[in-house]
Amino acid sequence: MSIHRHHHTKPSRHTRQRMAPFVAFEVTASSVVIWDILRAKHVRRGHKLGWLLLALVQPIGPWLYFAFGQTRE
Repeated sequence: MSIHRHHHTKPSRHTRQRMAPFVAFEVTASSVVIWDILRAKHVRRGHKLGWLLLALVQPIGPWLYFAFGQTRE
């Protein structure tokens, strides 16, 4: 019986460089959503706390808020 150990390797420098813009985009989107929720008087379809938690779910949370939770004044 053999035991296979999986060694987690760090992504290569090239992979990190290619991922950086996507990570920055998602961090920016999440930051904008959190800021918007905190300053909003109310949100559509739910409670502020729920949208704040969903904003942390990457990559779809911020975009769901923009589509369904953000108030349009």
